[in-house]
Amino acid sequence: MLRQRILEQYGPSCCIQQVRRTPRFGGSLFVVDVTEAARLTRILGAIGANGELTEQSGMDLLHPERLVFVYERLMLIALALAARPRRALLLGLGGGAMLRHFQAYLPDCAVTVIERDPAVIALARRFFHITAPVVEADAQEFVADADGAYDAILADLYDGRGMARVEPGFWRDCAAALAPGGCVAVNWAAFVDDAAARAEAAAIETAVGRSIFMGPRARRENVVQLAPLDPAIAPAAIAGRWRRFALRRRLPREDRDVLKRCSLTAGFREAQAIAT
Repeated sequence: MLRQRILEQYGPSCCIQQVRRTPRFGGSLFVVDVTEAARLTRILGAIGANGELTEQSGMDLLHPERLVFVYERLMLIALALAARPRRALLLGLGGGAMLRHFQAYLPDCAVTVIERDPAVIALARRFFHITAPVVEADAQEFVADADGAYDAILADLYDGRGMARVEPGFWRDCAAALAPGGCVAVNWAAFVDDAAARAEAAAIETAVGRSIFMGPRARRENVVQLAPLDPAIAPAAIAGRWRRFALRRRLPREDRDVLKRCSLTAGFREAQAIAT
């Protein structure tokens, strides 16, 4: 049944590498190779108990260091908003897309990756070229002990049930884990419940003091919430800061130009064009 669901989603020409049930993830994980927009792409996906299929991560098999999804490039903007982007914390491994990108393009930024599910780590190592250390731990417990340790925190916390549930003090702990001038970036997937996501997004803004939302102009895609500690960062200045950061680091063109097809928003899933 699970393999049939994957074939229905991706078509008979896809190549299913593995399907693995993992109770901790709240469903089943799968790895499948598909051709999308002339790219041979490897997908780490999940099928929840309700049969809903979601994509957790993607990897261009010809260029594994490149990012596949737009929201991942938007999350990188947290590094441009951080005062000194030298230490980053990734909450959630998935297929390791962000870790591979950091290793290729931001080697001077020390990265710590937290993943609680050993099945995710095993699949990332076997199918997604992940060889670097990964801390097997609960994100909430880890950030509670990380006072002032990181310049950027990128949170991408999902499982087979959807958005991972966090304790009320989690976002306050994330804010406390930032060094002065740091920034939090959070991925809000298009499939999450709006009411729950709005409540968590408001908690992030309360914890940090401010936040900005970015996403593709197609509302069915993911939204990224950026919460910088620095109150002097104005929304109108973000595009310029990102362009300078991306050029200095020689990021790929698809990274540098990501804001050209996105909107900056004052609230969750509201639309207001960004001047780039």
